[in-house]
Amino acid sequence: MLKTMKAKYFGKCKLSGALIKPGDYILYDTSTKTAQLQPDSDTITFIGENGPSTFYRNKRGRCIDAPCCGCCTI
Repeated sequence: MLKTMKAKYFGKCKLSGALIKPGDYILYDTSTKTAQLQPDSDTITFIGENGPSTFYRNKRGRCIDAPCCGCCTI
């Protein structure tokens, strides 16, 4: 079961490997006891000739590591 919560400790995101700091919002999986940073992004969908394509972009703007850190795909 996934729970949305504020991190109490430092850790690593299981998806991107990014640093989780105390106070960050995370999705905590109680069955595997792993955490991932909660997506803080806007969803953008383009409809092209090959069908819809969905991209994500950090609401706070692209970070310096984008797209390597995993918060943005566009």
